[in-house]
Amino acid sequence: MFYFDFPIQTQSLLNQYWFLINYFLLFLLFFLAYISYKKTSVACGLIILLFPTYLFRTKIFGIPTTFLELAFLIIFFVWIIKSYKLSAISYQLNLKYPIALLLLASTISIFTSPNTLPALGLWKAYFVEPILFFFLLSKTILTPKDKEFIFWCLAISTLPIAILAIIQKFTGFGIAEPMWVDMAQRRVTSIFTSPNAVGLYLGPITVICFGWLIEKFKVQSSKFKVFGISIIVLLNIFAIIFTKSQGTWVGVAAGIIFLCYFLIHKKLTIISIAVIAMALCIIPQTQKILLPYITFSDQAGQNRIALWKGSVNYLISSPKNFFFGAGIFGFSEVQEKFRDPKKIEPLIYPHNIFLNFWMETGLLGLLAMCWILFHFFKTGYASYKLSAISYQLIIMSAMVTILIHGLIDVPYFKNDLSILFWTIIALGYL
Repeated sequence: MFYFDFPIQTQSLLNQYWFLINYFLLFLLFFLAYISYKKTSVACGLIILLFPTYLFRTKIFGIPTTFLELAFLIIFFVWIIKSYKLSAISYQLNLKYPIALLLLASTISIFTSPNTLPALGLWKAYFVEPILFFFLLSKTILTPKDKEFIFWCLAISTLPIAILAIIQKFTGFGIAEPMWVDMAQRRVTSIFTSPNAVGLYLGPITVICFGWLIEKFKVQSSKFKVFGISIIVLLNIFAIIFTKSQGTWVGVAAGIIFLCYFLIHKKLTIISIAVIAMALCIIPQTQKILLPYITFSDQAGQNRIALWKGSVNYLISSPKNFFFGAGIFGFSEVQEKFRDPKKIEPLIYPHNIFLNFWMETGLLGLLAMCWILFHFFKTGYASYKLSAISYQLIIMSAMVTILIHGLIDVPYFKNDLSILFWTIIALGYL
């Protein structure tokens, strides 16, 4: 049976319906197997709706797992059986070698980790299963109708998170940490344990929905679809504002600017950004607010710099560290060697997407991820130039959001975020 890994108030509420929820989850697993057999593309969409269900956890023969993992594995193996042969797992040739390199690097990192068993579980959850989901999407999402269905599933998956975050803003119910409950400093956490986790999930999907909305206006789509997407975008934006996560704000802004530049008007976008930037620099009040963030002179910025310096010093301290990093789940031990407990809490990642991969998967893993991203943007832009279809730009804008936010946070090493990342990669190649 499943247990729940939510903030305490939310968990207490769910515990009242423990049996009912567990029976529903078990029924859902059987239902997903049936849907996968009938139409795998629909099952893939349902998995996307269930991304946050990694918070339902259990053990099978003593091995920790999650509802999301079980749901994916059931769908994947039903698809394999339905396809009759393992050769059904085909993949984009452009990504064959970087994916193989990433899997090799992450596998090596299990054995260089100081915590081998936890590293093995994270390797499975952050690399093997998300990459398998990439293969599955690449093979089953074949038509424009399938792609639109996946877009709808991504959009709808944000609704429970955004709605709970908005409720938290006005009630304080279920906020993970007491320091974020007071109205003056209130930061929403929704079903997660931190405001940043809300932004990391909602950010790229919100940008996808924003670009999708522009496209619907251009083709004069049905008012019902436009209204539905608009509501989702508004709810997500409110939730993102209420997180007070500056990294999310900057990441989403970067994704929207990317979309406006390509989909609306290049010169107008550049002029608008220049005017807004000049206005913000001239106004004394905004100077006072923005300058500490831009210069990293506030406490959060200083903590980030300390994390990055400590990580770089570790990486360059020996050839072994430079090449292998700290191994999966190894950063926490590295941080304890340089952490000032009065200023920085214990963390498990350096909070920079490039340092995150370097520390977790070594230099080979970092190079593999850069290779994957290079191919992703190269292929997406080439497809856009060839056909002038905005679909590729919408997908690339989500990755822009992830990368910009990832400069100061951890946009990959989490169950829902890693599979979301590979979903976006797959969409870029469909």
